Amino acid sequence: MQQCLELKAGNARLVVAPHIGGAIVAYKHVLTDREYHWLRPVDPVHVQNRNVSEMASFPLVPWAGRLRDGRFVYEGRHIHYLSRKKESPHSIHGFLRNREWQVMTHTDTRLVIEYVHAPDDWPFAFRAQQVFELDENKLTVYLDISNTGQQSMPLGMGHHPYFPKNEHTRLTAQVGKAWYADQEVMPIRLDEHPLAREMAQGIDVARHALDTPFIDWAHEAQISWPDEQRKLVMTADTPFDFLIVYSPEGAPWFCAEPFGNVTDCFNMRHTHSAREVGGLDVLPGQTVNTRFSLTPVLYKDN
Repeated sequence: MQQCLELKAGNARLVVAPHIGGAIVAYKHVLTDREYHWLRPVDPVHVQNRNVSEMASFPLVPWAGRLRDGRFVYEGRHIHYLSRKKESPHSIHGFLRNREWQVMTHTDTRLVIEYVHAPDDWPFAFRAQQVFELDENKLTVYLDISNTGQQSMPLGMGHHPYFPKNEHTRLTAQVGKAWYADQEVMPIRLDEHPLAREMAQGIDVARHALDTPFIDWAHEAQISWPDEQRKLVMTADTPFDFLIVYSPEGAPWFCAEPFGNVTDCFNMRHTHSAREVGGLDVLPGQTVNTRFSLTPVLYKDN
């Protein structure tokens, strides 16, 4: 029976649950007088119940965001991956977050986990691998997807980190236009966003209720907690060219998510450019390599 695994590097700690969608349970620094959680703390009850949506972060594969009615056409082939949520017909965030990953390597500072997909309702064979590398001053997550089938396959992907939020929390990032959505959170219009320019200088996250995909992300975001004298720098490489900011009003957390696609990209690719909606075509034998990192900074007063 699988269990959570811990990595240690100096004062840094990382806890991963391979059996809960390959999710991160905790990333923190443990000091003499307190713990600093860089991702939202997770109630042990959610770990016991394997509730991946309550974890600190989890990978989104083979697409991120929603897929309208769980349907799209790819190279003349009709694909239908039913939504697993009764309240919505739109399939969301792929399915690897609902699968168990296998442990390949585990040391104090490095963990490698893998998931191998055989065709089912998702008729494309692939292998996903996550590599977690921890040192005292940085966490790096490599997420690599290999097409193990005999045909080209569509691919979208992302990470879904949750960050602690209070009235002082600030988010700084350079972004471009944003997708505006309907009541079902499906994209309907790409346009300028009033917060984009302000976000480049930093916004107080708690002042804004957001569920917004931004294009043209500069691949870096800074989250700061000035009242706690600390900050976190998040970076990611292409194809994570989109930043999704999700901040429900009143929640003690928010998300700044590096995505390789926007919602419903498999359908929208027929009418919009890759820069606007993302998504990839992966040839047989090809591997898509990605990197996502978190670099924490504790000011000297701590």
